[in-house]
This record gives sequence, C-alpha cells and structure tokens, in this order.
Amino acid sequence: MINFIIYEDKKEWQEYYRKAVLKVIGHKEDKYQILTLDKWNREAQRKLDNLLGKNIYLLDMEVPGKSGLDLARQIRNTGDWESQMIMITSHECFKEEGFTSKVLMLDFITKKDCEHIAEKITEAIVIALRIHSRHKCFKFTYNNELFQIPYKDILCFEKDLNHNYTTIITKNKPLKIKQSITKIDTELLSIPYFFKTHQSCIVNLENIESVDFTNNTIHFLNYQTDLLSRNKKKMLKDKITKGYDYDLE
Repeated sequence: MINFIIYEDKKEWQEYYRKAVLKVIGHKEDKYQILTLDKWNREAQRKLDNLLGKNIYLLDMEVPGKSGLDLARQIRNTGDWESQMIMITSHECFKEEGFTSKVLMLDFITKKDCEHIAEKITEAIVIALRIHSRHKCFKFTYNNELFQIPYKDILCFEKDLNHNYTTIITKNKPLKIKQSITKIDTELLSIPYFFKTHQSCIVNLENIESVDFTNNTIHFLNYQTDLLSRNKKKMLKDKITKGYDYDLE
C-alpha cells in the first residue's frame, strides 16, 4: 500500500494535490490511499501512526500547529528515512532551509511557479514511486489475493504452536498466513536485519526496542515475545550491540 499524505490547510490546494496524485496513479483504491491533514493535532498524529505501508508526503510550509518542515523533522527523528518528502510552499525563501535541515527532502516546489507547478508535482510523485518500488516487501497470497508488507513495518513472525499458520506481527495489526516459519526464514536469508531467535520466531532487528536476556523477552513498540532460545542469546546480543551488514542491493 502506498499512502499519499497531503499536509495542507487550504482546500483548493488540497484538491489540486489530490488531482495530481490521481493523475499519476489512477483510481486504484486497493493499492493506494490519500490522507489529507489540514492542521496538526492528536487526531492527525493518530492517523499517521495507523498508516501501514510506504509513505509519500506533500507538505505545505505553513500549516496550523506544525509547519511541513517541522513535521518532516519529526518523521525523520522517529528513524523513518524511507518516506519521501515533497515540500510545496509559497515562500521560496524556505528552500535553502528545507534542503539543509537534514530531513532528506526529495523536492522543493514553489506555488508561485504557476506555469510549471503541475508538471513538477507530477514528476516528483513519479520519482517517489520509483524509489519506493525498490524497497523490499514480504509478499504472500491469501484467499487468491496478493499482499505486500514493507519489511520496515514487520516486528516479527511467530508460528502458532497449536495451529498450522504463522502470525505476522506488524506495527499496527497481526496477520495470519498459512506458511511455515522455515519457508519464511529461507525467503528472508538475504535480509540481514531479520534473525531467527527461536524455531518458532523470526524478529526484525531494526524494530527491537529492548531485550531482557534474563527473562528471554524481546520488546518491540506495543508488543513483546518470549520466543528467544538459550542458544540464540549470544548471537542476538552480538547483532544488537555490534550491528550487522546492511542490504545494499
């Protein structure tokens, strides 16, 4: 799922960006969704927290409660360096700040460039989609439908000890699939940040918050598992403290 987040307080610009998005992706609601935020508050935060998939932000610099640049900083500070940021503003003087504030902005587009703004927004969206298409996902089929979950959204895989299925624990909801842990482990061998901690569990090292090695408990944000084998403790500790090789493909 690709999420387009329009962060803009003026309705005419909200609609302008929405049409630009639809021009590129069409009306494929099963693969894309558009979220519009016109101000920053707890509800806006909740909606962002519930997103699952890859994100493309179209940010306005002057939104009540939090500027687009401040929101970009907040997102990067959570460790999210994959979401694509497109800054659109009436104030070109913010351009240098946008590119020097260490938020990895994809593009900076001025609203005053009436002749080329539509073309520039379309071009930026296409580039963002191309970048996201290179990010890997875990793919599986369920009820003859193909699903894709970005690796970054997966906390761990757990085999149900009493039933013939595996649960994918994601950042916002669990998903059950009829696929063995062994098969999943084989599929993930080339991804260095997935590690098998138990014959019934594979964890995403990048999403671990802490590990209690005394009680064999691995803590994620809003989730924990006790599937940590005694013979995997040292290896897990080494991977967390010493790091691991990143996938540079």
